[in-house]
Amino acid sequence: MSHSKHTKRGFSLYIEKWNPSAKKYINTCAFCGKSGYSPSLEESEMINSAEARELRKTLPVMALDHFGRCTECAEIHDKVNK
Repeated sequence: MSHSKHTKRGFSLYIEKWNPSAKKYINTCAFCGKSGYSPSLEESEMINSAEARELRKTLPVMALDHFGRCTECAEIHDKVNK
């Protein structure tokens, strides 16, 4: 079976099967459930690693606040609660 049969948006065979330790760099919003990679991958020692390249290719960058919310959910939630 070819690798392309496993490829869908937001899925990487490399991350799921061959290197599950890369999952620690995946952020998931507690409100909406969207996923993205952690901005810590932009640090100098992680820039050229295989994990970082695969995550950047598969997912967008996503920062989370201390509540586990993405920036979009945080803006909406803070606006509603004012």
